Amino acid sequence: MAKSRTLNPARRVLEYKLDDSVGFMITVTERRLKPLFRECVAAEGFAYGMWYFLRVLFEEDGLTQKELSERVGMMQPTTVTALRAMERDGYVSIKEDKKDKRRMRIFLTDAGRRIGSRILPMLRQINDFALKDVTEEEFKVLRNVLRKIRHNIDSGTFKPVRQPQRRPSTAKRA
Repeated sequence: MAKSRTLNPARRVLEYKLDDSVGFMITVTERRLKPLFRECVAAEGFAYGMWYFLRVLFEEDGLTQKELSERVGMMQPTTVTALRAMERDGYVSIKEDKKDKRRMRIFLTDAGRRIGSRILPMLRQINDFALKDVTEEEFKVLRNVLRKIRHNIDSGTFKPVRQPQRRPSTAKRA
């Protein structure tokens, strides 16, 4: 006779497998991709923490600090730190907005474009490798699903319902 398996309390409450957790799936995938990305970026002598800022500017130059923070998904103080380092290293220039002098716009320098042009093809190869068995249609679905997930999270309307805690029995055991 087979032993019956007893599920731990958390498993009973959740009633879904780890592979059904979007957070788990994204995290595990990111943990596999990140070292490959880091290696390519580091091989060019560029700091991985600054890469996404440079990458966004490579696609859309002249953003404000706030716009850049939003596109990268980082807090503004983190963006300021990265931009200062990138400006110090000659990868970006920060200029006053011509229409609104209170705002600053960030532009890639020639050095920023050059390093981006060297790193981007390597990262594209990693991306292509990761997606080698994924059809174009599957990728479009994945991209749309991830955008919807981000939108849901960004809406800020989620409020978790806490499960009542069970109080330990105070009865003495014989």
